[in-house]
Amino acid sequence: MKKFTGLLLISGCMIFITALTVKAQTEISADKKVYDFGIIREGKNTPVTFILKNNSSKKMRIKEIRTFAACVESVPLTNKLMHPGDSISLEYIFESLGYGGVTVNKKIEVYFSKANNPLILYVRGKVLPLQDYQASIGEMSYNFFVLIDIRSRDEFIKQHIIGAVHIPSQKIIEWVQQTIKKSSDELIIYIMSEKGSISDDTVKTLWQKGYTHVFSLIGGMEEWKKQKGQDLLISGRY
Repeated sequence: MKKFTGLLLISGCMIFITALTVKAQTEISADKKVYDFGIIREGKNTPVTFILKNNSSKKMRIKEIRTFAACVESVPLTNKLMHPGDSISLEYIFESLGYGGVTVNKKIEVYFSKANNPLILYVRGKVLPLQDYQASIGEMSYNFFVLIDIRSRDEFIKQHIIGAVHIPSQKIIEWVQQTIKKSSDELIIYIMSEKGSISDDTVKTLWQKGYTHVFSLIGGMEEWKKQKGQDLLISGRY
């Protein structure tokens, strides 16, 4: 008889816990519990949005949101307090790089004040791996660099490194100042002169102004030819 009573107590406890969970979910609801982004190719980013609503008669504040690494906040919440009837939009970007070949099924847990359990949301979808001939923008933009050739225009047209951009030495400081304003901290700028001395002096001036993402190529074009010969050198305006 004692064993039977124990089973009833355990069963009752389970029912009580379930009731708390249901209550928490009805106090705060989401327009959808699962955001399915379908099938995307690795390297593409996709927006993820959930709309939360306070269905209770009391104020609710978001205390914490736990997401997985690839789901990053795109629009930070400036107001986490929800009055009765209020709605809040949770906006994220799912960054698929590194998830090629994976079927994603990840949780987002939203913790509220005065709620017994977190609201659990899911982000789902399938990420196709990159083809052998494809590269992601994330791969390209990581430590993105620009090579600036500050020699004379005639020297540049005669021979320069593939992909180099010609900016006259007298305009390079202004160009860097304008470019840095429009770029991220990941941008690295290399500056090349004929022997390296002019680029050294230019970059020293830029560093004194706080532009520490700019570097002078030691030895300039002369050193390039010593080490690389004619490798990657072209002529013309392109």
